[in-house]
Amino acid sequence: MKKTLISILLLLIAVNFVWSGNKSSSAAGKFAKWQQSSYFRGYNILYETPKTQQDFIDFKNYGGNLFQIQPDGFYAIDPPYNIIQANIDGTDMLVNFCRNAGIYYVIGMRSGPGAYDTYDESQQTVPESRIWNTGNTIEQQKYAEMLQMVVQRYAGDTLFAGINMVIEPRPKVRSIPANTSALYKTFLETLFNIHMDQVFNFWVSKIREVDPAIPIIAESFGYSTPELFPPYELNDPFIIYSAHDYQPNEYTKAAAPFSVSYPGNYWNITYLSQRLYNAQFLRETIFGKLKEFQESTGVPVFIGEVGMIQPQNGGEEYLRDLLTIFKDYGWHYAFWDWRRQSGSEWNIEQFNDAGNLHWKTVLSHFYAPPVPHLTFPVNGTVINENSIFTWDTLTAFTAYDLEVIAPTGAVEQYYLFEDIPNSSFTYAENFLREGFTYAWRVRSKNPGGAPENRSEWSQYEYFNLPSSGSISNGSEKNTFLLCQNSPNPFNPSTTLNYRLEKNSFVNLVIYDILGREVSSLVNQAQNEGTYAVMFNASGLPSGIYFYRLEAVPNDGSASFSKIKRMILVK
Repeated sequence: MKKTLISILLLLIAVNFVWSGNKSSSAAGKFAKWQQSSYFRGYNILYETPKTQQDFIDFKNYGGNLFQIQPDGFYAIDPPYNIIQANIDGTDMLVNFCRNAGIYYVIGMRSGPGAYDTYDESQQTVPESRIWNTGNTIEQQKYAEMLQMVVQRYAGDTLFAGINMVIEPRPKVRSIPANTSALYKTFLETLFNIHMDQVFNFWVSKIREVDPAIPIIAESFGYSTPELFPPYELNDPFIIYSAHDYQPNEYTKAAAPFSVSYPGNYWNITYLSQRLYNAQFLRETIFGKLKEFQESTGVPVFIGEVGMIQPQNGGEEYLRDLLTIFKDYGWHYAFWDWRRQSGSEWNIEQFNDAGNLHWKTVLSHFYAPPVPHLTFPVNGTVINENSIFTWDTLTAFTAYDLEVIAPTGAVEQYYLFEDIPNSSFTYAENFLREGFTYAWRVRSKNPGGAPENRSEWSQYEYFNLPSSGSISNGSEKNTFLLCQNSPNPFNPSTTLNYRLEKNSFVNLVIYDILGREVSSLVNQAQNEGTYAVMFNASGLPSGIYFYRLEAVPNDGSASFSKIKRMILVK
């Protein structure tokens, strides 16, 4: 009995080890995505204006793959730190929308026990957060419990890409005249006895109690300004360091559209004076220290917020310069913010500048839209000469390429129509030849022209343009008829057309030259009318084949039987 109990105990330990290992492996797999160059490209999202599932589908169709969800705290800021169910429910709703659309998400906490929302702090409508104060163990512990709650709630979801401990931490920023990371730390530690690294490391240790490897995002002090890097470094192998960028503020936050210009002279925190902001200055000064930190540590970097409140002169160039830097350095990024309100403020998608150049610039640095779903011609049907090609609409800014070929492979039977602005196409003049089977496919693409802006091609679908008189509307309309396959010879597909005079049970069978059945295409009851069936011989050798149609009318009248020959040439 004792031996049996020991065996059971060892088995339970082993099972727990495997479960923990699998959980760790899954979370480590999430971190591996952060180690890929610029893998996450997306937006921040709040629930300040009701969202719908379509908002998320649209975002996925634009080519974005990450939302940083920024909820208010699941626990109240002040004692007794009650759970705020409305904040949990709002987050659950956004998470479920992400799940349904297949979008990765990060949860970034805007507030919690002892921590006020950073925007409210900046507006001085609330006191400064207490959470950073050395000795404030009660609120730091409650905040840690809130982070544990978030991780436990979503950690089983493969789309949950990480937890951002606090959005834009800014302890004592009103009182610290610092323009470098070292000086900022000196003020925090010597003047205010604040040690952010101790608080962060404590939170990380508490998160690790519930998930050993979930990616954890740590932002730097002072609104997570990239010029105030390096930040406090944390003792954990699965940390992503995040910066936010709205530099220069006079440009990105100018309330009136087209009132300021880029490149241009604006205030800079590093030099404490006016400087010319252009691509070189952004790369060397605004992001230079962040790049040095990345190179010295090898850690992933996430530009957690970036954007503009209104379209401005040179805005597309400004956005292009930023995004080029991010992708050159392999940084992940999320714009501020997605469809927060009905107006255009901060909504680059809705800027509506001439040519929509601001939004097209962003799209050119997202991924390609999904592969379109073809809707007409339906696979295997017979169409008229001037048929319209249609497919699913994705977004207003998506363009499409259409390819039409004859499977015979003849050069003159290849057609490519590029940059179609909507989800349908009609050629100005007939380019299809009678008696041929055609294949067609479509791909979607964002503006930009780079290969990564284009989706994969859809799968080929086939249609047939019958020969003149192959199935006419004349005297033979009310007869049984089996037409010659088209094209013939063929490789590898051809279409068989036939007409039924009456409702019948139909057999359509393919035989090789020795009379052996190689394919049964139809074996069912069918109503009177005209039919087209596609035959794909990709698995058969070249040679002569026969097809036989037998139709037995339901009314007991004489059956119809016909055999025709076709040639497969490979």
